[in-house]
Amino acid sequence: MTTPIMQGGDVGQQTVIHDVSIALHPGMTQWSGEAVYAETTMASTPNNHANVTRLVLTTHTGTHVDPPRHFIHEGQTIDRVPLDRWIGPCYVADVRGAKPDIEVADLQRAAIPAGIERLVLKTDNSLLWSTATDRFVEDFVAVSPDAARWIVDRGIRLVGIDYLSVGSFRETGVETHLILLGNDVILVEGLNLSEIDAGHYELLCMPLKIRSGDGAPARVALRGPLPAPE
Repeated sequence: MTTPIMQGGDVGQQTVIHDVSIALHPGMTQWSGEAVYAETTMASTPNNHANVTRLVLTTHTGTHVDPPRHFIHEGQTIDRVPLDRWIGPCYVADVRGAKPDIEVADLQRAAIPAGIERLVLKTDNSLLWSTATDRFVEDFVAVSPDAARWIVDRGIRLVGIDYLSVGSFRETGVETHLILLGNDVILVEGLNLSEIDAGHYELLCMPLKIRSGDGAPARVALRGPLPAPE
């Protein structure tokens, strides 16, 4: 029998779909100095037959993904990354308290199970989606270069994080991206994990298919929590 799927809190044995995406809207948090997201009404009811809105945004607005091309000149573009890289079992690790960056010791304390290919990092950043909704916070928690190397060495192939970048706003942010993307570790950024507990989930991430794209906005959800795989 198929287990029912529902939105919201856990009810009995029902599987829960948690939407962890950030809503796009004028005035939303955007990368420092960009402020590119905008909406223009092209048609609206009742004066027109339909409602149509033009959007202006970057490939890294809101909840989005980074394929290797974002930092690697000859890296794989978003339309070339198979969908099964973005969808499948994942582990949400609670690394709240890590500051200013997530270090190797923080990842080790999180007791991340061996064999995990998709790792989602819950940090203190998730609070910012309710406390700093309209401004970019420069001192967000990111992944340090050493932690990025640890991730690569563990065979993890996807990393998600709860702010607009896996790399710091400081100069080390570029190094973190180069280590991960240069080793084909794809990224999901801009997640809201404030209501998510640590544990096993199914990651459901569907980026826009942009030809030769260096990134793409995405709708992202987590299904679970699920039992640990045997």
